[in-house]
Amino acid sequence: MGCATGTLKYSLFLFNALWAILGILVLVFGGLGWGAMPEMYAIGILVLGGIILLISFFGCCGAVRESPRMLWTYVTLLLVLLGLIVAFIILSPKGVFKDYALKEVENQWELEKTKPGSMDFIQKTYSCCGRDGARDYLDIKFWNSTVPDSCCKENSCVNPLNLNVDGCLKRVEEAFSDEQNTLSYFQWGLLGFDAVILLLAIVLAIHYTNRQRRYNY
Repeated sequence: MGCATGTLKYSLFLFNALWAILGILVLVFGGLGWGAMPEMYAIGILVLGGIILLISFFGCCGAVRESPRMLWTYVTLLLVLLGLIVAFIILSPKGVFKDYALKEVENQWELEKTKPGSMDFIQKTYSCCGRDGARDYLDIKFWNSTVPDSCCKENSCVNPLNLNVDGCLKRVEEAFSDEQNTLSYFQWGLLGFDAVILLLAIVLAIHYTNRQRRYNY
């Protein structure tokens, strides 16, 4: 039993180290993606990362100190997190990143009409030109039928073959076509990881609780 308990203890410690790393990655993702997603969604991701990091601290301390109280606190927190992940999976809007990116294209294109260069970053990032295509620039620049250098490969439109003819709405939609699948894999992976750690924590918490009772006798 001692060998099995030791294996569970160090397995839980290892899983929590990975859990802490995951929490940090979620926080970094939420921070870096702050301007690329709705603000409330970004706040939710940051909160989730913080909770994961906090929970991993309780798990590591409980396993190392062999404390039933800390482990049961850890189990409770994992159950709360499990509920939050399930709620996130059920309530999470579909295509949130794609919709936000498409809206940003619309906004920047409207701004481009009065402030040339507003579309440069999007056009360079997605190798596109205009809202629906390069011809859009003919409509807003009827006095000068040219397109900005950001519409062309290597940022040079000297060679007409360098022109990116696809519109940014189309290219952005293509770029985010796998968003829902990727997000689903992440959500279910997070749920499965939480369930495995929860099971280990419950078994270890029961063992240390029973051992403490035997010592009290």
